[in-house]
Amino acid sequence: MMEQKIELWMKEIRRYNSSLHLVSSGKALNLESLVMDCKSLLSYIKEPVIADLGTGSGIPGILYKIMNPDAYLYLIERSHNKCTFLKHIIDLLNLKDIELIESDATAKKIGPFNAIMARAFSPKSMLERALSNSIASKGHFYYFGTNPPLEEKGFILKEAISAAQENLNLYIYESM
Repeated sequence: MMEQKIELWMKEIRRYNSSLHLVSSGKALNLESLVMDCKSLLSYIKEPVIADLGTGSGIPGILYKIMNPDAYLYLIERSHNKCTFLKHIIDLLNLKDIELIESDATAKKIGPFNAIMARAFSPKSMLERALSNSIASKGHFYYFGTNPPLEEKGFILKEAISAAQENLNLYIYESM
């Protein structure tokens, strides 16, 4: 059942990508590799409640929810069109215990959340502001990317884990 949901979700990403720009064209061509790498890195995260900051297509938030159906997930996305896509995915996959928050975390306080994840947050220069508006003290931040996103002002890098194929890493931070 899990693999069927992942396949259907990827099919919908491809279906809507040209109009919604859910993932870059390069990532769309290698979507299976990206999802497999995210899936392997998500196995290191065990949070009962977590927020996905700048959700976009749902990588990694939707994938985390499919893998951890008992977790409570907040999807934070500023784009109305992407929120419409995410609502469609939540309904299509019959996912429960998800709250979709249409808001710009760089502009207003959301949360605080004890655990937040993000991938390809844009603009990256605003990531620290978005985190300061949404993460709890001593909260965990999980970032999926090729380079560490934070200069560690207010955050401590606890661990970096590499995935196999897509040159994707998981950076695990703790807020101060």
